[in-house]
Amino acid sequence: MTTRLLEHRVERLEVQVRWWRRLAAALAVGGLILASLAAVTGQAPSVLRVRGLIVVDSAGRDRILLGAPVPDPREGKRISPSVGLTVNDSAGNERFGLGLQSNGRFTMGFDAPPRTGDDRNRERITLVADERGGAYVRILDRRTRAQAFLRLGDDDAAYLEFLRWTDGVIQTRRLGFGPDTVLSQAR
Repeated sequence: MTTRLLEHRVERLEVQVRWWRRLAAALAVGGLILASLAAVTGQAPSVLRVRGLIVVDSAGRDRILLGAPVPDPREGKRISPSVGLTVNDSAGNERFGLGLQSNGRFTMGFDAPPRTGDDRNRERITLVADERGGAYVRILDRRTRAQAFLRLGDDDAAYLEFLRWTDGVIQTRRLGFGPDTVLSQAR
């Protein structure tokens, strides 16, 4: 073999040796990090335990909040602390939330965008499995007044209820198997 060919082969071997050394060093560092994480958490590194998790979008805005309890961005505006999840729009407004409250009630709410009605409560559709084994779906208008319910009654029958709001009375028309019922209650 010529001297130039031997020099070329030796250079290639040296490059390969440097590459393998770097790989071995990187693997050693990675192994140390994993071992440290396992020692610190006392668990396998594939398990992550947190009380809350916030997923941000590419602009750094909070979009999905998961927690036990779920973070309350409005400082105390929730009915009660709950284990759950919320999804925000790009402006940071909650548009979907679900939560298990301490009393056993599980609620899922779908919110309208801001400035499409009374912003004190933008929820428009609410699904609830309550703490007594009941359930309902509630529809609110833009003034945050309930307009309709699909409800599992105390008698375990399903009812569709429509509400009419007048100055001093809320009228409810209940449809189910059996006679329709009109109920009134003072506001």
